[in-house]
Amino acid sequence: MTAASSRVGCRVKIVDMMHSPTRTRASKGWLLDQRGTVVGVLRDGTLALIELDGEPHQRPGRLRRWPIHWDDLLVYTIQAGPDEQACSYRLGLSGVKRNAVQHAVPADRQTSLCDEPVQPLPTLDWSLPFLPTATRACPACVRLIYQSIDEAAARVAYRRHQVR
Repeated sequence: MTAASSRVGCRVKIVDMMHSPTRTRASKGWLLDQRGTVVGVLRDGTLALIELDGEPHQRPGRLRRWPIHWDDLLVYTIQAGPDEQACSYRLGLSGVKRNAVQHAVPADRQTSLCDEPVQPLPTLDWSLPFLPTATRACPACVRLIYQSIDEAAARVAYRRHQVR
């Protein structure tokens, strides 16, 4: 897990707009001093995707997620990010527009972990990662990911116990 991806889940406060993208800086007056949660890492770790606190009607353009440069943020709560195994799944969608559900898709399959047929979102030879913390994440996929992580941890603990 990279240092930037380990910041997913952190609580942040926007303290500046000097290094953020131009479109984000255009809303500087409103975004300064806003608080939110890091839900993703963009541009090779240089930007944090922040989901702001509050109601959608209180935000400019009703946008809830904004790309903000790390140097423009004050990170005040550090939480562990998603497990590496959870990040190894691609994002696939089932449903349409606002009803779309985000599924975890293994790299070698066209169906999700919960066996739902999905549409992967390839972008220039790479795919968006599945985030189990996303609002529209499929509960069955999230459960299956964490079950496999728990089983792997149990196998490691069993092996360590046998070595002793």
